Amino acid sequence: MAGLSKTTAIGALLVLAPAAQAQVTAEQVWQDWQEGAARLGETRIETGAENRAGDTLTVTDLVLTMQGEDGELVVRLPEITFTEAGDGTVEVTLPESYPIEITGTDEEGVEAAIDLAVRQEGLEVTVSGAPEAMRYDYAATRYALELERLTENGEVVPAEAVLTLDAPVGSYLATTAPDGLRRTEYDLVAGNLSLSLDGADTEEGGTVAIDAAVADVALSGVLALPEGMEESEALPEDFVLDFDYATGPALVEFSGDGPQGRASGTARTAGSTVALALDRSRATYDSSTRGLELRLTESPLPLPIEIGVTEYGFGVDAPLAAQAAPQDFSARLTLDGLTVGEPVWRLFDPQAVLPRSPASLIAEFTGAATLPQDLTDPETAEAVGEEAAMAEAAPEIERLTLERLVLRLAGAEILGDGAFVFDNSDLETFPGFPRPEGKLELKATGLNTLIENLAKLGALPAEQLMSTRMMLGLFTTPLGRDELGSTIEVTPEGHVMANGQRLK
Repeated sequence: MAGLSKTTAIGALLVLAPAAQAQVTAEQVWQDWQEGAARLGETRIETGAENRAGDTLTVTDLVLTMQGEDGELVVRLPEITFTEAGDGTVEVTLPESYPIEITGTDEEGVEAAIDLAVRQEGLEVTVSGAPEAMRYDYAATRYALELERLTENGEVVPAEAVLTLDAPVGSYLATTAPDGLRRTEYDLVAGNLSLSLDGADTEEGGTVAIDAAVADVALSGVLALPEGMEESEALPEDFVLDFDYATGPALVEFSGDGPQGRASGTARTAGSTVALALDRSRATYDSSTRGLELRLTESPLPLPIEIGVTEYGFGVDAPLAAQAAPQDFSARLTLDGLTVGEPVWRLFDPQAVLPRSPASLIAEFTGAATLPQDLTDPETAEAVGEEAAMAEAAPEIERLTLERLVLRLAGAEILGDGAFVFDNSDLETFPGFPRPEGKLELKATGLNTLIENLAKLGALPAEQLMSTRMMLGLFTTPLGRDELGSTIEVTPEGHVMANGQRLK
C-alpha cells in the first residue's frame, strides 16, 4: 500500500481543488477549475453535458481522471452547478455524495484498489473577487471521507474507515500576478476532527481498531508558486510556503491483535501547535504538544504502561541561501515533565530508592553560520558522499550560544548556558575542527545523591563509586550541600580549562 501514497496525496488536493478555483462568472469558474486540475499533473476531464440556463451553468456526469507515477485516481461528480448571484459572486453547488476511486501498485507489486465516498452536509460555497484575485468562502455542517471498499490483488480486505470534520468553516483566496506568480491564502477551522478505522491484516492475520477525536482544529497558510516551478531544479526566488496548525484536546483509543499478542490503550493530549515556513533563503519549523498521557492497558509486556509528558516539541530556524556574511540560526529541543507509571519503576527499582520526580531535557541554541553554497542547490545535494565536495558545501559555524540547558533525572538537576566563537581558518589546534573560544557554565544539584542511589541499586558497582566521585571532582567545584558548579573554558590559545585547571 506504500506505493499509493503519492496518488492518495494528489487525490486529496484534487478533492479540495473545487474549493480553490474561483472566478466572477460561472463559465470563468468552470474554466479555472479545469486549469487548476491540469496544474496537478496528467489529467483528463470528461463531461456528459454543459448547459447554460439563465444565470446557472450546469455540468453533468463529470469524470476527472488523474494519472500518477504509481496509480490512477478517478473522481465522478454527477452534477455541479455554478449560479451567478447577480452581485458579482458565484454560488457553487456540489453533490452531497460522490465517489473517488484510487488504483495502483505498490513497491512490492501488490495491486490495490480503494473506493472512497465524499459525503458533505449543508455545504455552502460562495465565490467572489476578480479574475486576478479569487476568493472562496465555504461552510458545512459535516464533511466526511469514507472508505467503502479496499482490495489487494483482487481480494477484498475487511476494513472500515471514516474521516470526519464537524462544522468546517474556511476561506481560500488565490491571486495570479502578471509574471505568473500564483499566491494562495487559506484558513480553516472545525469544531472536531474524528477518525475511525477498523481493519484486518490479511497476511499476518491481525486486526487493528483506532478511534481518534481532535477538538478545535485550526489551520492557515500561504503558498506562492512561481510559473514554471515544475521545471525548476532548485527553489525559485519567489517560492513561499507558510503553514500554521493548532488543535485543542485530542483522544486516541486503539486496540489490535497480532502474532505477538493483543495491545490496547489510549493517548491524550491537551493541545498542539505546528508552524512551518519555507522559502529560498530560510527554513523554519516549530512544534509543541502539551499534556500527553499514554496508557497501554494491554500489551505483550506483563505490566501496564503509563507515560506522561507535560510538553514536548522541536524547533529550528536555519538559513538555506549562501551569503558572504554570517547568518543567524536557532534550534530547541523540549521534553519536559516526563513521567512513567509505578509498574515500570518497580522493574529496576522495587525498593523506591530513586525519587519518582518528573524528568526533563530542554536545550535551546542560537548562533550564526556562513553558507558557501545554497543548500537547495541540486549540486549541493549531489555532493553527499563526495568528501571534498561536502567540505566545500558545509556551513561554517561562526558562533554558537547555549541559551538554556535543563536536565532533570531521578532527583538530580543540571542547568547550563554558554557561548563560543569559532575560527574556521584554524583546523589544526583541534584537528579537523574549527578552533573554539568561549566558556560553558554548569550547575548541578543532587548529583552526588543520584550517584549514591545508583550504587545502592547496583547500577554503579561499589568499587567504581570512589573513582566516579574523583572524576567528578576534576570538573566541578562545591557550591553548597550537594551543589556543584563547573566552568569549562577554551582560551584563545586553544587551552581547555575546567574551573581554572588546564586539561589541554
